[in-house]
Amino acid sequence: MEFLPTVSKQDLDNAREDNWDFIYAILEPYQDAIEEAEEEEDILDQLTDDQHVLLIYDALYGQVTNGGFLQLIHNGYGQFIFETGFDEDLEKWGLKETAEIVRKAEAIFVEHKGLLEEERDLEAFSALYKTFTHFESLDNAFYDVMDEEVATFRAYIEAHLDTFAKIV
Repeated sequence: MEFLPTVSKQDLDNAREDNWDFIYAILEPYQDAIEEAEEEEDILDQLTDDQHVLLIYDALYGQVTNGGFLQLIHNGYGQFIFETGFDEDLEKWGLKETAEIVRKAEAIFVEHKGLLEEERDLEAFSALYKTFTHFESLDNAFYDVMDEEVATFRAYIEAHLDTFAKIV
């Protein structure tokens, strides 16, 4: 059985002016269902590949814009971004520049995985930004393309809306 949340047409219409407002109108029912589920896998196991991409991209964007790829890895998202073929999904969705940035970040992640996935307290994690600068240029590259690529991300969702939500 596949999970297909309901989104009101009015909520979607109200969110049309801003890319992230539109994306969140689609994304919010997923987040609510995952939060409310006894086990988040109960929902995650029902998602299509495109629905997984929706959730993973939200995590990528949120983590990188708040603390870069280091934060993304520190918060446990490395496996979802770098070990799932996510870069290929981004390519399919038309986010070619983001896919290339993810591939470059993946190479660094794979090379330094042991170091990057070590448990750290906040102080040790913060110090990592000074000593491990490998991701800085990729963080900056992400910032440079994110607005244009988010528009492409939204366009893919709009073009395949019925695979993401039931509009009522």
